[in-house]
Amino acid sequence: MSQFLNHWHRSIEDRIVDTSIMINKVEFNSPLVYRPIVGIEMVTKYLTAANEVLNNSHFRYTSEFEDENRACLVFETKIDDMEVTGIDLIEWNGEDKMTKLSVFIRPFSAITKVGEHMSKKLSEMA
Repeated sequence: MSQFLNHWHRSIEDRIVDTSIMINKVEFNSPLVYRPIVGIEMVTKYLTAANEVLNNSHFRYTSEFEDENRACLVFETKIDDMEVTGIDLIEWNGEDKMTKLSVFIRPFSAITKVGEHMSKKLSEMA
C-alpha cells in the first residue's frame, strides 16, 4: 500500500479531513453536485460534511484496487438504516498529495438520503 493510502486510511479511522495530503487546487467530484468542486477550502468543507454523514460506526472499506498514483476504494455504510455502497476514486501526485477525488454512491435512494444529510451539515457549517 502506498504512503498516500496509508495516510488516507489513518485520516478515515481518525475521522478527520487532513489537508496536508491535498494540493491547493484539489478537485472533488461529488455525486450530489454537477460541477467539480475545486480548491482546498471548498473541498475541505464538503469532505468534512461527508465525513460526518458517511463515516459513522457502520463505515468500512470492503475492497481496494491501487496502481501507481490511483486507487479505487469500495465502501459500505448505513444512514438512517439505509445501506449505502460507494466508491472513492482517488488520484494523487508524486509528492503523495491528492489531486482528485470522485465519489460514487448507490443505490439511487441512497444518493437522495446522503444529499439530505449533506445539505443539513453544510448549512450548519455556513
